[in-house]
Amino acid sequence: MRELALPRVDLAPHAAESPGCPGKLLTPPEPSTLRSALYTLACFKSAYAVAQVFPRFSTQWMARTIARASYARRRNVRDALEDNLHRVTGLEGAALQDLCRRNVGNFGRMLADYFLCAGMNAAARANRLLEEWRGLEHLEAARARGRGTIVVTAHLGHWELGGVTLARHGWPLTVVTLEEPSSELTRWRDACRAHLGIRTIAVGPGHPFAFIELIHTLRRNEIVAMLVDRPYAGTGAPVDFFGSRTEFSTAPALLAHHTGATVLPAFVLQKPNSRYVSFADPRIELAESRDPRDLLAENTQRIATSFEAIVRAHPDQWFNYVPVWSRAIAR
Repeated sequence: MRELALPRVDLAPHAAESPGCPGKLLTPPEPSTLRSALYTLACFKSAYAVAQVFPRFSTQWMARTIARASYARRRNVRDALEDNLHRVTGLEGAALQDLCRRNVGNFGRMLADYFLCAGMNAAARANRLLEEWRGLEHLEAARARGRGTIVVTAHLGHWELGGVTLARHGWPLTVVTLEEPSSELTRWRDACRAHLGIRTIAVGPGHPFAFIELIHTLRRNEIVAMLVDRPYAGTGAPVDFFGSRTEFSTAPALLAHHTGATVLPAFVLQKPNSRYVSFADPRIELAESRDPRDLLAENTQRIATSFEAIVRAHPDQWFNYVPVWSRAIAR
């Protein structure tokens, strides 16, 4: 089964200068430094309990306040977000600071809604939050092909609500995710998804057969959803993104190569009225009949390119608090 293994890419840390802050070096931090002290099972359970009792406007205010306070205390997170959003928008100074503040506030609001939709009435609550769904025909066409559907998305908007949206239509859905910091938190989040009929496949160290499971899932003509704009170590390929080199996950291109599955970008964004719009774009046309290594690189680039317009249009909802462009420097 060696040919099914996810390809390894050299990810030795590189230091990159931030274009928005000349002289500032962005070095990929250790994963442990990126997790907030609030990222624990006890905090998740507490947030869930609060979201079930208090009105939505109250929980969004609380989450927004906590998010901004945490952001203000963490210099490495502020540096990363400023650099990321500068590269996307070209903004500097006060305008960039204002965008970052709105971004973090929106992240808090999204988290409040995540916990609101994590309970027994998740489907009904998600239905009330979702105001519009566009592009359903693209998903139906992908399912009609009978070769599986890979839904690719980014850390943009409310990606977990997207899974709820698909599941409530009765479509067989599997979500690809990394393990959480603790096994207890991993089980808690998996159970929340399972209650909605969403299956979870964990990838990364300790899960050597995850890729094979995903291939079998697609061959049953099911849907696999994954975040691709922040690959874990060793599973990304260099791409051009907003004019600079970074990495995107190679998993969608590799899975499509082995199964013939359709690759669809899909996103869930919060509107000014605090409700959400969910939409799927047309399938990404992938290259075929070429050297597998070139094919993997080109198709991963096509996926990255398809994300640029939506990220550019909604930088205040692109929640990447790590230095995105420090991964593929000097390749």
